[in-house]
Amino acid sequence: MDEGGWWMVFTAVCLASLIGVLEVEGIINLFGDSDSASSNDDDQAQDGPLESTADEVHPFGKGCLTTHDVAMHFHPYLTIIIDDVEFEIPADTGIDTDLCPGAMHMTHTHDATGKIHVEGHSVEEVPLEVFFDVWGMHFNESGIMDYRDGTIEMTVDGQPNSEFQNLILADNQNIVIKYTSN
Repeated sequence: MDEGGWWMVFTAVCLASLIGVLEVEGIINLFGDSDSASSNDDDQAQDGPLESTADEVHPFGKGCLTTHDVAMHFHPYLTIIIDDVEFEIPADTGIDTDLCPGAMHMTHTHDATGKIHVEGHSVEEVPLEVFFDVWGMHFNESGIMDYRDGTIEMTVDGQPNSEFQNLILADNQNIVIKYTSN
């Protein structure tokens, strides 16, 4: 066999191997083997991106404040504890974002103390989910951020609360979200 023939055989073997690997991994399904396709779906459910409440932004999270002429301005305080370690809420969350360049969202921070500024041109009942949506983080009864396999508890002013993302924010509220891994 000449050199060109060997290269053809080598290429055919490599291609067959690649197709075999893709079939075994369930990426393709040439042989009608439903087991490989369904096991891949299970793997994607476990390994793929987690569903997030921040995937669909609350309407209040889409608005931008371009002036300080507001009818509503108050400050709840948020503490997040992940496995007994306090998680820092970043400064300037909700300020100068892709959606609001050079402006602020209705919910935002100026520092990393957990003090949330809630401002609006009209007085509204603003749920906690607006802050998490603006931050781009998941939060509901299933977990917080990418922490989903444990227990989540929330207190408001020291009292247990199960409203989670639906909690209506109020001035000087002390919100503590505690996540404990299983």
